[in-house]
Amino acid sequence: MLRILSLTVLLSGAALAAYTGPKVQLTYLHGFTGPDRPVMEKLISQFNAAHPNIEVKGQAQPWGTTWQQLGPLVASGRSPDVVVINEDQVTSFIARGALTPLTTAELSTAGISKARFYGPLWATADYKGASYGVPVHSVALAMYYNKDLLAKSGVTKVPTTRAEYLAAAQKCTVDKGGKRPGEAGFDAKNLNTWAAGVVNGWMGGTIAYSLVRQNGVDLVDKSQNAAFTSAGAREAVQFLVDQVQKYQVSPANATEQSEIAAFRQGKTCFNFNGVWMLEQYKGQSGLNFGVTSLPQLGTKMNAAWGGSSHLTLPRQRASYDKNKRAASLEFIAWMTQPAQNLTWTAAGGLPTQPTVAKDKSYDNNPVSGLFEGLPNVYATSGYPWVGQVRGAWDGAVEAAVLGKKSVEKALADAQNEASKQIAQARQTIK
Repeated sequence: MLRILSLTVLLSGAALAAYTGPKVQLTYLHGFTGPDRPVMEKLISQFNAAHPNIEVKGQAQPWGTTWQQLGPLVASGRSPDVVVINEDQVTSFIARGALTPLTTAELSTAGISKARFYGPLWATADYKGASYGVPVHSVALAMYYNKDLLAKSGVTKVPTTRAEYLAAAQKCTVDKGGKRPGEAGFDAKNLNTWAAGVVNGWMGGTIAYSLVRQNGVDLVDKSQNAAFTSAGAREAVQFLVDQVQKYQVSPANATEQSEIAAFRQGKTCFNFNGVWMLEQYKGQSGLNFGVTSLPQLGTKMNAAWGGSSHLTLPRQRASYDKNKRAASLEFIAWMTQPAQNLTWTAAGGLPTQPTVAKDKSYDNNPVSGLFEGLPNVYATSGYPWVGQVRGAWDGAVEAAVLGKKSVEKALADAQNEASKQIAQARQTIK
């Protein structure tokens, strides 16, 4: 979809410092290999056309390939000039010395202001007080809702709080005999419609992480050790378990795919998933739905999981041409301007900065229902062992939701496992 850029966005970008050095060629490695690839390639072409002394050669390859190759490329002095790294990998590469900090002077010279971006999103690529990347792509966990089923169930307001959600969930859940939870004879094993299934796997862990952040804590403590047994983490997971066992507004054994199918079929009032599901639900015949940011199901604040991609500069060999670094910074500055970000969101991402979210082209776009929550989106980032922590966390949530372990034992076991893996990682990461 070609967007018509509003005057507001076109005028909002800060003036860029022009690169005046000799002509250079830059290699740009990214993982946008899906429907977003043509949009990225179009942007690269536009940059090259506007910068006769800089030629960017884009290279798209699967993210996993980049995670495997980047370390050896850096070690052998063959790093790409610019590389895109995702939120769950960036801190690990920083800690291993594969990326270089973007100094305050460099950012200022290039016309890049972190104040222009959503604060938590920018901070995703920060480490030990330094910035290592500029956000180019953003996604977030969202709540989809079935307008027709809500109306049929007597729910007149899309919930924004825990109390409102539980009240709506009670109304949405009806067994095949027409009874609701709490009524005599209610059969939780034979539901006709329900609120939203509590899923397992990565998506279950992602939803649980969002509630943990809503409870004011994180999956790691200040020393970057696993902190699954905090009161806030226990409360978050117990709330999800209660959806199945206490409130009976979720079927047991729900999976991400079974809940997507149920939402498509009009059987669930709500579906918790990423913004990437929006285009798929748009194409579902007969599904009258809306999308909004995650309600506050936790106890202290609004928050939701977010994913992101960041433009970074890898460490180079000692003889690296300083003109290429200056040109790379100009490329990063241009690519993350509001006008380019607005173009990029046509590929399915969210605005990285409030100025873009306010653009009038979104006035009739359902994705705008998510924008109010963007300042409260938090990535699992900031520590080098995100993979070890998330793997153990996701397993703990699944064990608790499926009733294989109590919440307390599931989290304690997972914390012990994560701690062992973190101890091993600390031996190689400083």
